[in-house]
Order: sequence, then structure tokens, then C-alpha cells
Amino acid sequence: MEKITPRRFAIIQITSADQITPKMKTSLVELLADSVAHNYSVGFMNDSTPQDYEEFWQQEFSKTKSSNGIFLAVEGEQVLGSVIVTRESRANGKHRGEFRKLLVHSLAQKIGIGSALERAATEYARSIGLSLLFLDSATDFLVEGVYEQWGWKMSGEIPQYAKNPDGSLVSTWFFYKLLNTDK
Repeated sequence: MEKITPRRFAIIQITSADQITPKMKTSLVELLADSVAHNYSVGFMNDSTPQDYEEFWQQEFSKTKSSNGIFLAVEGEQVLGSVIVTRESRANGKHRGEFRKLLVHSLAQKIGIGSALERAATEYARSIGLSLLFLDSATDFLVEGVYEQWGWKMSGEIPQYAKNPDGSLVSTWFFYKLLNTDK
């Protein structure tokens, strides 16, 4: 993939696995592989395989009927970024959701894809009646001000919470966003 320039992408919501073309499936696998190659703590390790990544996406797409929102940044059929909103299923937490897998391919960063995905996911969460989103992140450049620019509040840090793909332990920060007031 060559470096992506601004305004050559669209944000789409995936509501069915049928929307995913073979080329999109390949680029979703590449998106996770790119994150692992850059040692981002995204739930996979250096020994994870393309099959592991494909299975992850298949599982996520199978949940789109249950109020989970999956948004992709695409250029044609090339996936440049992703984000998932997962609604809590327990009765006492149905007002909240987890903001997960905000990923932007390294060749498509710094052109507004992450911001566009965050806006789409937040609007989706509001549209299904959520009043609170939460996330955890071990990615330094997101933790150091980006989430706050988007209206998220840091609630704390846990040292050695997760591992980077290379096996090194990393702190994880937890954030929340109140959707009814954005405070």
C-alpha cells in the first residue's frame, strides 16, 4: 500500500459480514499485522498469524446484529482504519459501551482517519442510546492528548497491564466519555 493522502477515504459502517469483500478481508488482516509490526498492544503477539487476525474479524462481524458497531475507513476496498463499539449486555450496564480496536494503518496516519472513526463511533453510540463509552489504551501517542482532544477523560493507569507484541509489559490507561453531556 502506498502512502495515503488526505480526503481519499470514506467511513462506512459494517452491518453484515456480507459487506466484506475478499480485498477488504485481506486489508483487515494487513491492518492488524501492521499494528503488530509497529509493536502496538492490540491483543496480538509477534507470533500471531494471518489466520488469527482473520478469525478475529470474522468473530467481530458475526456480532453486528447485536448492536455492536463496526466502522471502517476505506479507500475503495482498501481498509485504512477501524473502530468497534461493543454494547454491554448485562442488565445493569446496557447504557454503556466499549470503544475498541481504533486502528489506523501506519501509511494512513495523520490525515484525520482516527478522528473521523472516533466521531462515527461516538455518534453511533448515541444513536443506540448509550450514554457512556469507555476504552483502554497502551498506545502512547493516543494517550498523550489525542483522546482528550476528542472529549475523553482519563480515569487512571495500570502499570504492566498488557503486553506489546514483542512481549514487553506496558502500562494501560483507561478513559471514558459521557455522551449525554460530552464532559
